[in-house]
This record gives sequence, C-alpha cells and structure tokens, in this order.
Amino acid sequence: MKRLNKGRNLRLNKALKPLLLAAALLALPGCWNRKELNEISIATAFGFDAREDRYLVSVQLVNASEIADKQGGGGRVPVVTVQQSTGRTIFESIRAMTTTTPRKIYSSHLRILVIGEDMARAGIAKLLDGLSRDHELRTDFYIIVARGTKASDILQVLTPLEKLPTDKMFSSLEASQRNWGITARVDLHELINDLVDKGVDPVLAGIVIEGSNEIGRTDANLDSVRPPATLKYQGLAVFRKDKLVGWLNDEQSKGYNYIRGTLKSTIVRLPCRKGGELAVELIHTSHGIKGKIRDGKPEIEVRLSAEGNIGEVECAINLNTPRAIPLLEAELSEAIKENMEATIAQAKAYRSDIFGFGSAIHRADYRAWNRMKDRWDDEFVHLPVHVTVKAKIRRTGSVVESFLERMEDS
Repeated sequence: MKRLNKGRNLRLNKALKPLLLAAALLALPGCWNRKELNEISIATAFGFDAREDRYLVSVQLVNASEIADKQGGGGRVPVVTVQQSTGRTIFESIRAMTTTTPRKIYSSHLRILVIGEDMARAGIAKLLDGLSRDHELRTDFYIIVARGTKASDILQVLTPLEKLPTDKMFSSLEASQRNWGITARVDLHELINDLVDKGVDPVLAGIVIEGSNEIGRTDANLDSVRPPATLKYQGLAVFRKDKLVGWLNDEQSKGYNYIRGTLKSTIVRLPCRKGGELAVELIHTSHGIKGKIRDGKPEIEVRLSAEGNIGEVECAINLNTPRAIPLLEAELSEAIKENMEATIAQAKAYRSDIFGFGSAIHRADYRAWNRMKDRWDDEFVHLPVHVTVKAKIRRTGSVVESFLERMEDS
C-alpha cells in the first residue's frame, strides 16, 4: 500500500512540474515596454532657466551611434544637439520638443541637471516637485547651478577631454569634492530631503564658463591645445529654503565640507616664520556635530580630526627638530578652525543653516526643537558654535631638512 501511494505521488509531482514552470514564466515581467535605440533620443543633461512665467528647458541629446563607434566615425561630436523649448510646466516644455526632435526623449540615463541662477533665485520647489513625479527619472543624477549665466549656455559648451560634455561635468564634480573639497555632490533625493527638513538648508555646486561662450559651442573649442572656453566648478550656492541667497567662495566651500564631514582630501597652505609657505596634504578627516540645550538656549559643538602629510616646502625650515612637527600641527589646526569659523559666519550672514545644526538640536532635545523650529532662522543667527580641531602630521617626506635653509646659510 505504501509503494502504491509513493508511486502516485511521484506521478503527481511530475504532472505538476510543467504547470508550476508555466506559471512562473507567466509571472516574469518580460520586455513588454522595451524601446529600441532608433525610437528614442537619450538625454544625459537637462537645463532649466526662467523665461518670464515659463520654463526654458534645454536638453543635451546623445548620438548613440557615435558613442558606440570605437573608431570615432568621421570625428563628429557625439552630441546630436542641445534642444530647447518653453512651456508653463516641465512636462509641457519637454513634450514640446517633439516638434523639433523626431524621437521621444528618454531621460532614464540623466547624469546632470543644471539650474540657471535666475531660476535658482526665484525658487526651485516647483521644479523639483515636477521632476520627482516623473517615473522615468532616477534620483542619482547631480544637480548644479549655472553661476552668473544660463543653464542653456552651460550645456552648449563642448569639452575636448570627454566626448560628452555631461561626462566632463559629472566626473569633475566627483573628483573636485574627493580631492579638493570645494564642491558638493547633491542628487534629487538629497536635495528634496534638505528642503523639507526645517533643520537644514541646501547647497549646490556652482559652475561657470571661463572664456568665450560663443566659441565654446563650436568645433573650434575642440581643436585647440588651450580651449577658448572651459567649464569650471566655482563655489557653492547657498539656499534659504528653496531660493538661492548667495555664494560661498572656494575656501568657504572647504569650510562647509569640513563641518559636514564630506571632505576627504585637500591641500592646506601654512605660512613659514622666515617667509615662504608650506603645503600639507590632508589624507583623512573625521567630524562630529553635537547639539545641546543650555539654560533653555541651543548650542552646537563641532569637532574635527584631521591627518595629513607634508607635501611641499617652499621655505627655509628644519623639520627634524623636536618642536617642529608639534608647532606645525598647532598651526594647521588653527588654520582649519579659522576656515570653519569664517564659513559659519558667512552662513549666518545669509541666515541659512546649511550645516544641519537645527537637525542636531532636534536630535538632542526634540521638545526644545519643537518650540523653536518655526523661528530657527533667528535662532541660527545668534547660535553659539564651538569649534575644536585636532590635526596630526603623519609624514614629512623623504627629506626632513629643507635644502633651502642650507642655501641661505652658504
């Protein structure tokens, strides 16, 4: 009897396997909504400018066949064109481009979004709300501000080192924050979070055109050893809520990244006692922001630890003495501290809490934060911020005694 039941179970399992396999195949999504390359135009960058009560939208479109051609084809620029259109809404503006482009614009590969300075000063909340509702857009593209110019002008500059101008902007933004510390990589998700959080105001990297804007949009910009026009990141755009209120210079941008803990490496120059300068390469930083309520008033403590190596000596100094390194460490700590304090003072002048000090107070005492969050702009201006910096120099290089000192003695 047991053998009979076992045989029936085996036959039943064999019969069920094809049915289960068919059900699994039906559940797979497949490619029902696939789009062929010859049916779409791939957008790698969008630019938004204000034109009266309308949006001026610019889009950088890729010539996919040129990108795929390893031989470079006939040397053509692999950007089909920068198309523009206007509309009262974002979607209206983008769809209006179909009157000049033969294909639907595919934006899932977007890498950079540029906002013109005029639009940034007027407010970007409606723009971001419209973008966040687009199901085709991912949130991992970076958002930057065209400083002193239009987004459409930025997108039309051709770059000699990269086939796609968008790739140049994307890679330079990542490299400059990682190795220099004057920019900020902010994607759509992070920007919206900063806007809705009352305890922090957003910042965005600024980009400028150096040189001739007119020549920069022609092939002549690709044929010169020194291009007539280049794209360069310069400073950080400071927002209060969704409106641009001012700019941080490069040194203040470093101070911002010190405080936020996003600076990985940079160069700090220190003056020498006998004239000249000495450069320290920071190789590691760690930070902490702590909020507290004392006598009913908010306070902030910012701590930064930094490690660096001496990378360049342009003065007569002997690093082999017992007091040389501790003295340099104290000077390095003080220089970084002054930078951070100057950045905080500038942010207070803009009445913009770009550091997230309000969020730190919220974490420390949510009841006290609820009492002051609606007037945080005023609280932030008078907020005591105590900055502590501890810097260490790990390596002095293979030559501890500068030959410049021996040159002066001879």
